[in-house]
Amino acid sequence: MPKSRSSKLTPKKTGKTRKGARIPLGREKNAPTQEEWDQMPEYGTFQVSDLDGNPYDFSVNETARILPNGCRVGTDIDLHQYWICKILAIRASTENNVWVQIQWFYSPQDTADAVPTFNAAHCGKFERIESNHRDCVSSSVFDGRVSVKHYDERALDPAPIPDDGYFYRYTLNVTDNSISPTPTATCSCGTPYSPSDADPTTLMHFCPRPSCRRYYHSRCITTKGAPPAADADRDRGFLLCDPDTGRCLELDDVLGSASDPPKKKRRTSRAATPHPMPTVGPAASTLFAALPPALLDAAAQPIVRGGAFAAGGVAGNVSAVLAARRLVFDALSGGASADGWEAHMPDRWEALVAVSVSEGGSKNTKSKQNSPSKAKAKAGEVLALQCPECGGPI
Repeated sequence: MPKSRSSKLTPKKTGKTRKGARIPLGREKNAPTQEEWDQMPEYGTFQVSDLDGNPYDFSVNETARILPNGCRVGTDIDLHQYWICKILAIRASTENNVWVQIQWFYSPQDTADAVPTFNAAHCGKFERIESNHRDCVSSSVFDGRVSVKHYDERALDPAPIPDDGYFYRYTLNVTDNSISPTPTATCSCGTPYSPSDADPTTLMHFCPRPSCRRYYHSRCITTKGAPPAADADRDRGFLLCDPDTGRCLELDDVLGSASDPPKKKRRTSRAATPHPMPTVGPAASTLFAALPPALLDAAAQPIVRGGAFAAGGVAGNVSAVLAARRLVFDALSGGASADGWEAHMPDRWEALVAVSVSEGGSKNTKSKQNSPSKAKAKAGEVLALQCPECGGPI
């Protein structure tokens, strides 16, 4: 934790002054007035030291954690209790009088205090809300640099966010106390995603088909009957469809005749008309047999997110599973080879696809389709379910 300011200040590179309305400074006691701020030299970096004398640099455009108001230097607090900000500008009148202009990331509870309709209970432990609230604070309150990632829930390739990593989904406009985008729910129950909820029944399954592209809570969707062991390939029919456009392979065109080479099917960039989920017959089984088993297993995993799937962090395994499905589809359609497929997978893909799958029902299940799921996954397992909209495996 910071002990005192050091003598190091790095001048900021000369550049054009950004035009716009003056930003009010203050709130912290003894903060410079706007006139005093304007007269101070501008710097690109300042430095603070911890209790052991180790120096830490803080630069413009970095995000950092700040000691909460009333918290003394040297006090041990949990990481999620820190205040988070982005450094906008650094100025100083002397080496021992350094001030930093910041932009706050609000905590969920502070956001709820400003916007009563905002439900902080649906936010993660390390979630913050980006704001346009700016202040000027002393450099002595900075504790360390942090990464704050933006999480777009609709993205098919979201950046990985660990459980103890700071992130934000929403932006708060403090002028009119409005939130954007408006917190919404994709599941039929109307409850938004709560990243820190470790209840297995609230684990969310994603249907990537272009006609759906929605997450559903495990407890809100139907169970999926397990196929007989001899027909295990039946559930992999969705791998015959392009995960981005929904276009399904025409196996006759891919396989060709005994004397003709296979015809290549290039991926299309626009969404195709949704097709029924294909089943896997002998021809498709032959194609699957030519692919690396580990790649097929990765592509066949359910796409999930939630606190019950710790390895997936906040965003889950959507990027890893869809990367595998794209590789499978490209190989099956003749557009690319599966050789060296591991190099095209995202970081930590092995952990993201290491999902223990439990069938949501058995071949003797008599429950009606789209009835509430009564199956329960064992500890560490994920139910294999079906999309309530298109009926595809999720």
